[in-house]
Amino acid sequence: MKFPYSYALVLAACALAAGCGGGSSSSGKEKPAAPGPPSGHPISAPAPSVTASPRIQPSPSDDAGLIEQLKYDLRLKTIKMAGTPGRTSAACDRAELPATKGATTTCTVTYEGIKVTWPVTITGPAMGGLTLAYEAEPSTGILTAKGAEADFWGNNHDSGTELHCDDMPAVKQVPLGQQTGYHCSYLSKSLGGEPLRVPLGLIVREDGPYFRA
Repeated sequence: MKFPYSYALVLAACALAAGCGGGSSSSGKEKPAAPGPPSGHPISAPAPSVTASPRIQPSPSDDAGLIEQLKYDLRLKTIKMAGTPGRTSAACDRAELPATKGATTTCTVTYEGIKVTWPVTITGPAMGGLTLAYEAEPSTGILTAKGAEADFWGNNHDSGTELHCDDMPAVKQVPLGQQTGYHCSYLSKSLGGEPLRVPLGLIVREDGPYFRA
């Protein structure tokens, strides 16, 4: 689920407008300074291949064991976290897994050379897809420049213009759920109509790239 970022614009605009909050007030003649040049490089709409739904071949057969189904599903989850398709493989620490609640295994998915460990616990029957439901949390996050830029464009190109992103590595291992130190921004206007650049920081979560103020 993506979250709207309009509050970032409102907060930033309030900081520029006279009479918002505490502190010293500016005179009616003073105007907000024009935004400086953005960092990084401009971005545009991503190519369809960047945002295409991942297709992993071969997919498990209908009678495949639980381990084979898990490996396939965890590869899909890892690609979703990265935000763009990439080369993947998977291996688990056991060849078979009993279809019983509480059964565990540890699987490792490799995405473009980066290894992500997924400790898996079977939790009960599933409604669809896998024959059983399970819990699994990745050991690390995966940042991709293509995935991050595609996510930022998709969620913010209607909010402003001149979208820019920091220069990022093609793929990088990062802490999960924490600020990565990379930012993207777009140009908007304050409540007073002045140019206002809105920067958002990149976080990688299990379900993919996420930007917040």
